Amino acid sequence: MNRYHRRHLGRRPMLLPFAVPWASEAGAAGLSGAQAGTAMALVIAVAVVLMAGLALHREQRRREVVEEALAASKIQQQALIDTMVDAVIIIDDMGRIQNFNPAAEAMFGHAASKVIGQNIRLLMPEPHHSAHDGYLARHKETGVRCVLGRRSEVEALRRDGSRFPVELAVTAMKIHGRRLFSGLLRDITERRKVERLKDEFIATISHELRTPLTAIRGSLGLINGGVVGELPAQSAALIRLAHDNSERLLLLVDDLLDVERLGSGRMEFHFVSLALMPLIEEAIAKNAAVAEKHAVQCVIVRHLDGASVHGDPQRLLQVLGNLLSNACKFSPRDSTVEIDVMHREDRVRIDIRDYGPGIAEELRPRLFSRFAQGDTGNTRQSGGTGLGLCISKAIVERHGGEIGFVPGAEVGTTFYLELAALGSMPSPNAIDQGRKE
Repeated sequence: MNRYHRRHLGRRPMLLPFAVPWASEAGAAGLSGAQAGTAMALVIAVAVVLMAGLALHREQRRREVVEEALAASKIQQQALIDTMVDAVIIIDDMGRIQNFNPAAEAMFGHAASKVIGQNIRLLMPEPHHSAHDGYLARHKETGVRCVLGRRSEVEALRRDGSRFPVELAVTAMKIHGRRLFSGLLRDITERRKVERLKDEFIATISHELRTPLTAIRGSLGLINGGVVGELPAQSAALIRLAHDNSERLLLLVDDLLDVERLGSGRMEFHFVSLALMPLIEEAIAKNAAVAEKHAVQCVIVRHLDGASVHGDPQRLLQVLGNLLSNACKFSPRDSTVEIDVMHREDRVRIDIRDYGPGIAEELRPRLFSRFAQGDTGNTRQSGGTGLGLCISKAIVERHGGEIGFVPGAEVGTTFYLELAALGSMPSPNAIDQGRKE
């Protein structure tokens, strides 16, 4: 036995804690129970730390991927906003500008770096400049939407102090729990100029046409009435045809003038308290000739005695006349146009129902637009300018009411007119007057 063996003979071998699980049975048996437990705990702790570190690494990597994706998305969104032709302005719920794209810079004359962080009032003329913070506060408190979710035409203010018209669409959004408002703006200065020139042209032509047309119609009416004596049958037929067409031309000119007045805000309204049923009866009487021409009977199927509204009698007669005239023209001969008057909460509703062919699907979305007509071309059976419903809609909206239609299940159409009722409304008194099945 050499010196090395003698030196270490009888010494207890040294064991590292982490080597215990893999030690020989003889070595492991030589450890006390406490030491073995400590060793196992250390091994478990090391394993837990390693697993936790791996989990943290994975979470950190996931966050890095998400952040990279968000950053890429923000870059794409900003690039899209920056390249838009229309101005885009984003504000927070305090009215402070958060984003101001290059189109907005060109439109308003402000650099983005100068306006970001400032209140949007900077771009508004009075009275909206002073009232805007109140709009936001009321929206936060009540949820009432002034311009959200719809297009509106407003005035904006350039850096040089000049005003100009814009079309504005505002939407609300939430990003990371933060409420923001995005405004899409389009300068409509040129469009307004074109519309003004068009309206002025229509007004001028209409006025110039109306004077000679009135004289022509009057002269033809006198001849048709026999003032110059009895005419030969062929001549009388031609005179009647000329008189009827002069009436149609005069109606077109009057409608064009009404459209121009409504568009420019120059149409006058004289609001008074009106008893509704006498107004409806007067409208029926004034359209009796049209009903007779088409062999149609206008019948009130339900009265609302004592109903009254606040409105302009002549303008409301014009609306009722348009609806009754259309119903008669599109009704089959020997049919009935039904007028139903009822009370709906704080409003009165007038339904005018016909049993004609109904409204074509392709016409319904633009029925209340200018020159919308169901029977176009050289084969038109009914007269009209295609402006009556457009004018009626504008008049009813000036009364704070609503006009619309409900297609029939198989045939016919019901046009309705709703107006605010004055005072407390009585119970409706339904009076059937020979409704034709």
